[in-house]
Amino acid sequence: MIAKELQDEVYNCIKCGLCLMPCPVYKQLCYESAAPRGKVQLIKHILEGKLEPSANFNRILYTCLLCETCTVNCPSGLKVDRLLKAMRAEMVKKFKLPWQKRLLFSLLSGERLLPFFMQWGGSMGNLLMGLAPGGVKVGTIPFAKLPRLNKKPFREQVPEVVTVAAPKGRVLYFTGCATNYLYEDVGRSALAILKRLNIEVILPQGQMCCGLPIFLAGARESALGNIRKNLELFNREDVDAVLVDCATCGSALKNEYVHILEERGENADAAKALSKKVMDISQYLDKFDLKGMLKPLPGKATYHDPCHLARSQGIREEPRRLLQQIPGLEFVEMAGADVCCGGGGTFQVDHPEVSAGITGNKVRAIKDTGANLVASGCPGCRMQIQGNLGEEAAEVVHPVQLLARALK
Repeated sequence: MIAKELQDEVYNCIKCGLCLMPCPVYKQLCYESAAPRGKVQLIKHILEGKLEPSANFNRILYTCLLCETCTVNCPSGLKVDRLLKAMRAEMVKKFKLPWQKRLLFSLLSGERLLPFFMQWGGSMGNLLMGLAPGGVKVGTIPFAKLPRLNKKPFREQVPEVVTVAAPKGRVLYFTGCATNYLYEDVGRSALAILKRLNIEVILPQGQMCCGLPIFLAGARESALGNIRKNLELFNREDVDAVLVDCATCGSALKNEYVHILEERGENADAAKALSKKVMDISQYLDKFDLKGMLKPLPGKATYHDPCHLARSQGIREEPRRLLQQIPGLEFVEMAGADVCCGGGGTFQVDHPEVSAGITGNKVRAIKDTGANLVASGCPGCRMQIQGNLGEEAAEVVHPVQLLARALK
């Protein structure tokens, strides 16, 4: 059952409605149950025994991006996102997840299955993707615009320990699934910059998916193996920091592991110790003066704040400062930079029409800047934005990719 601490959260809602207009889903649908307030009141009635959890309530509960906008705008400090995540876990026990998600989460929670399928995908899957009809979409993203798999997982392309002469620091690098299987250039860029800074980097080969996609969907039991394995590998005292290049993975390691273990009544000391060392790579690099090692990089860039970076971790200015250090690169803010892109993991597949409306607003904001480069620290956001930009020339990248291009 939902932890007592979270059950009590429903009584903190004063029904003021300040969560409504900032909510990107409510702004698309404009009915009460689409709003955070409506969901909280339904949960309250279910916990009080006044309502039975139904299939319709289950649908309402998942019509949410979990972008945490409601949480940061709540004057009562109600932990809306944590309440919704916990309720999803309860609903999974009753209604189960669709078979497609169960299959996906089996892959993400398996130590051998995911590497096997991704290895196959890197050799054969990319070829098959190229044969797909032009009009086929995955949610809102045309098949042709989906990123191709790395031919070989990134961690198999590099040594487990990237050594440097006279190291000035030592870090662990959590690459996550996206860099390991889809965006190898992000990983190479990160290593290039860290090497230039004389930082020794350790990439534990046994690391697993952070588990966040699994437990956001409510399948917490399936993610426990991931949590315990990653805590075993990354909770080390002989490193300065644990670096993450993915906003979602960073949120998992920094925040969610602690919450999940505590809500289960388990010892979370190891998760708390890890939390203190986890840093987004932009947060870590922001400590250095990089200007002396960068050459001019002509272009115009804007930045999109991932929900799991801006709201979950409070990291907003660090990526911007890094971009502003690059000579010759003009930086311009877009309107609503911290508004969710509409991807939300599988949300854009489950609710494509709602997602398309939210992403459309983001795309218009990007085009209004005139930028030819869009930076963001979340692979899901980059995939969603790039996949919906149409035929525009703008390239969507991680900030470290631009830094690496500008290295002398």
